[in-house]
Amino acid sequence: MKVNNKDIDLDMAINYANIDNVLLKRRDNGFLLSDYQVEVLKRNGFDYNNYASINELLFDIEDYLNIEFDQELDLISSELAELIYYKDTKKWEDIIFLLIFKYLFS
Repeated sequence: MKVNNKDIDLDMAINYANIDNVLLKRRDNGFLLSDYQVEVLKRNGFDYNNYASINELLFDIEDYLNIEFDQELDLISSELAELIYYKDTKKWEDIIFLLIFKYLFS
């Protein structure tokens, strides 16, 4: 594979993509969030630990976005909505694959 006109192998591609930053991790309160999502939430004044459910967090994010738009927070809002959808339809494997694929190739 070539990145910036350089041949790279799989290990280099994984490092280049910074996968660890975008992998979903189960947090202390049970939420599945990546380090990147946590960072953006904190930057915008959201502490995910203060929420009993992802739905509540998503509601507050959407409320915030109605007043002040933030592109990264809007992306996270969409990702959380996808998580909720797939969790409710019991398709966890699909969403995890989709999110990893989206981060790697966007």
